[in-house]
Amino acid sequence: MLLWLLFSVMTAATLALILRPLMRPSAPAGESAGDGTLAVYRDQLLEIEAEANRGVIDAREAEATKAEIARRLLAAADTREPPPASVTAPPALGRRMALGIAALTPIMTLALYLAYGAPGFPGQPHAEHMQEALQRDRMHTAQVNDLVAKVEMRLREAPDDGRGWEVIAPVYFKIGRYRDAADAFARAGRLLGESPARLAGFAEATVFAADGIVTEEARKAYERILELDSERIEPRFWLALAREQDGDLKGAKADFEKLLATAPADAPWRASVEERVSAITQRLEGKGPTADDIAASARLDPAQRKAMIEGMVDGLAQRLKANGNDLAGWVRLVRAYTVLQRGDEARAALADARKALATDDAAQQTLKQLATSLGLGS
Repeated sequence: MLLWLLFSVMTAATLALILRPLMRPSAPAGESAGDGTLAVYRDQLLEIEAEANRGVIDAREAEATKAEIARRLLAAADTREPPPASVTAPPALGRRMALGIAALTPIMTLALYLAYGAPGFPGQPHAEHMQEALQRDRMHTAQVNDLVAKVEMRLREAPDDGRGWEVIAPVYFKIGRYRDAADAFARAGRLLGESPARLAGFAEATVFAADGIVTEEARKAYERILELDSERIEPRFWLALAREQDGDLKGAKADFEKLLATAPADAPWRASVEERVSAITQRLEGKGPTADDIAASARLDPAQRKAMIEGMVDGLAQRLKANGNDLAGWVRLVRAYTVLQRGDEARAALADARKALATDDAAQQTLKQLATSLGLGS
């Protein structure tokens, strides 16, 4: 029924967040791996220092992170090993720092653009304003909108400033202006040159603007990314989802299974892809929604639709109480509760799932990854 559509869009949104780090571009050609490593670590030291000065992180956290980065920098200077995808913060920092920096990054970039962006534009007052806001460790919606408005004003004066479009695109995405984000990513690509990251930003924003539907524009962008780098994970997921949405269930299942075949056992997105395979299998076996079911649900008003979804979720919960040996069912239930903003029930379902599958180590690992991805602990 409609619940399947809810799970599909929910999975797409979750995977977008989990897979985005896998789209980082490779180091430029001709740059030695060792030199790149040292540059990465030195830049990270400077970034941590700057964030500490702005009050984004406290002195203790900054010193712990700088010590870890410095240790790796010294090791890299001796061994000249390739740089890791990222430097993992010490356990003392926990999820709070990682999530905080991730959430603030587009806003901080926006402020830097306002301070130093396009040549010929004075910007120091904007930088001072942003620094004060960051030191208060609070960025209200009105402040974000004010920053966005300032960048938009600059872009009206200098519409060919590709850097400006690239800066504002992820901010548009963060605040839910997906169509504007897609347009900004597209402009950045035209002005600065095509890249997997810009194509991915455009495609993802286009999908979100279409309420989770992989449109033809998004599909072409993902196909182009694979032409540039056939090993990238994110476009392969979205193209498989596109086949599922088009009704090519066998093709979609095959594509998702290929993803799983090449995925590390501890990949954080593995559980979500396994869920898609399970959902498609059920539909192929006649257990999923029919076209008539979906059409009927579309005719309901919002209140009726919400009631129907909640009824189906509660029905799933009752079924799992009777037979808890169903990992895919537990994953769907926890995700559904999360989307419906029933957080306490999501945590309770997660605890019940762990008890029901206590002897299944693989299931326990999947549930741990699920909890982390949904912000329900670990």
